[in-house]
Amino acid sequence: MQFMALLSNLRGLFVTGTDTDVGKTYVSCRIIEALLNTGHNVGAYKPACSGAIVSSLAPSSQPEWHDVNELWSATGQRFPKSQICPQCFLEPLAPPLAAAREGRTVSAQQLRSGVDWWLDRVDLLLIEGAGGIFAPISEQDVVLDLAVDLGFPMLIVARPGLGTINHTLLTIAAIRQRGLPIAGVVMTSASPFDQPSVMENIKEITARSGVPVLAVIEPDRPWPVTIDPADCFSHSRNLTHHEPTVGE
Repeated sequence: MQFMALLSNLRGLFVTGTDTDVGKTYVSCRIIEALLNTGHNVGAYKPACSGAIVSSLAPSSQPEWHDVNELWSATGQRFPKSQICPQCFLEPLAPPLAAAREGRTVSAQQLRSGVDWWLDRVDLLLIEGAGGIFAPISEQDVVLDLAVDLGFPMLIVARPGLGTINHTLLTIAAIRQRGLPIAGVVMTSASPFDQPSVMENIKEITARSGVPVLAVIEPDRPWPVTIDPADCFSHSRNLTHHEPTVGE
């Protein structure tokens, strides 16, 4: 399709999750910081975001969006927030539902064309989805529909604890059914977690899917220096299997 031809010189990675609030933004920011530290020119694009932060102390202040602020900071505050996320909505709902509360609609076309701004500005573009792969992102699309049209490999962010095997394998199966490459899985959590059980979950996911768990990032830890995240940014999967790195 014509849109894909425009993307032919841009290496990208689409970060998704097994659920909402699973740590997509945290992992995305750690990847971006690692890439900047190794000299890469990387941008961040979140096609749609909902759930604004409005100060109760200053109700007249402009709303802010946590994910957008985090991505903006991780990229060195070099790019306009309006280009990092062109479509932002107030309510903490799926974007099309939040948009409807405001009498607006999500532009399915802009979800895709928002990538164009980045074409001659960065070499690597990290795209962060909203919620899981079947979360609605426009009236017509779920997140996976958008990912398929963009055509980049997908990195799955998963929780390390109970339930992650089922959620992760379902996500892998659905992505494969649509023909997209999977760069790998990263596990993270805002709270400390039990390492032995995490390793058992990793073994099950890898054995049953063949998808590598690249890293387990503990709270407040950076991307592991032993793993080059740039390897994930490709239209064809070129990753070697190895033991996942836990922490730093």
